[in-house]
Amino acid sequence: MRNNWQARVSADEAHRRAAGRRKYNAVRQFRARVRRQEVLRLLGAFGWGYGVQARIAAALGVHPATISRDLAKLLPLVEECPACGGLWPRAWWDEV
Repeated sequence: MRNNWQARVSADEAHRRAAGRRKYNAVRQFRARVRRQEVLRLLGAFGWGYGVQARIAAALGVHPATISRDLAKLLPLVEECPACGGLWPRAWWDEV
């Protein structure tokens, strides 16, 4: 059955649809934040090396491309510690 997207709907129905989209997107954003925290934790546990993204993806049950996108979003936020080689938030370095 096809929807007639050009048909007018009431303002109340349009508001309900928008509220549903906002809720759906908020849930997706929350899940992404939680997954990114887990990616950082697993990255610390597995270390850097060949195949680590695939191992993290397998551990979390997501596609490896998802992990690549998460790391692309996370890595500009951290910096390698010159002393220990660990990852620290850039804000922490800015305060020192």
